[in-house]
Amino acid sequence: MRGILIGLALALVAPAAWAQTQQQRDWCYSPTATDDQTVDGCTALIQSGRQTTTNQAAAYHNRGYAYENKGLYDQAIADDTQSLALNPNSAYAYNDRGLAYDGKHLYDRAIADYTRSIALKPDYAAAYNNRGSAYEKKGLRDPAVADYRASLRLNPNQNMPREGLTRLGATP
Repeated sequence: MRGILIGLALALVAPAAWAQTQQQRDWCYSPTATDDQTVDGCTALIQSGRQTTTNQAAAYHNRGYAYENKGLYDQAIADDTQSLALNPNSAYAYNDRGLAYDGKHLYDRAIADYTRSIALKPDYAAAYNNRGSAYEKKGLRDPAVADYRASLRLNPNQNMPREGLTRLGATP
């Protein structure tokens, strides 16, 4: 009888636990979640110890992106570094770690990460734009112009590279 009661209790608790886990998964992977929700959801998934290596890398990357959005650059760098340890071929994690380095004004490190991102995904317009911006901040006009133009070639509907070219007195 005792075994049946424990089984019933577990059956009643399991759906609530699964719903919470699904909410955390949704927060971690949803583009509409707030940065705080993403951090909370991804933290729960990372700490669960039940994720595949691929999903764990994605959770670190998503949490790092949320930290970067919040201006918590050291946490973002740590998470993107962990994501890259699990998935060293993620152009997106390199780009986003570059954004965090950029936020800390560590432009050489940012440029190195954007360059690695571009090497992994040569058609990644955002990485060209971000690297162009880092070059511009370093006062390196010619490589900035080249990257802004490459970004526009890959995605002609962007405004940011156009604005960068205008600031540098160059035409698209």
